[in-house]
Amino acid sequence: MNRILVLILSFFTFEALACSMMPTSKYFDITGKGTIKPVTPVFELDGVHRGTDDGNHGSCSDAGSIILKLKNIPNIEQGYIFEIAEGTFEDTLFTDKAITLADFLEEKDKYYFIWFDGNSEEQEAFDIRIKITAVSESGIKSEPQYLNVSHPGVQKPWWKIW
Repeated sequence: MNRILVLILSFFTFEALACSMMPTSKYFDITGKGTIKPVTPVFELDGVHRGTDDGNHGSCSDAGSIILKLKNIPNIEQGYIFEIAEGTFEDTLFTDKAITLADFLEEKDKYYFIWFDGNSEEQEAFDIRIKITAVSESGIKSEPQYLNVSHPGVQKPWWKIW
């Protein structure tokens, strides 16, 4: 009986309701040893991508992302602490710990921050100011950099009345 049930169920396909993304960063280890000073960061906004509804609830189309590009890659090991200094954001974007890029990434200058933006064609505007502080393995922090990141939002298309 169980074999017949498995055979019957194998003829049906089910949409997977899962989205999985590889983490693009890892926590930076602060040992507290040494006196190495970190290099003050110089980041620029590389892009903002907003979530959409592509009709596939198993895809990651509802994820939004902010990509920050590091313009001055230091010669020392250091991590970065990202914080929202001004403005509000709809979701948790940053951790309170220092991070660095994941080892598998080929581009060693781009930091990706991903959030659940919603599977909608409409997205609200945001305007935040990010405080970025470099930290060395010894725990010494740099002067912070401030970076404004905004997006005008996405309005419902004029031709959609429902």
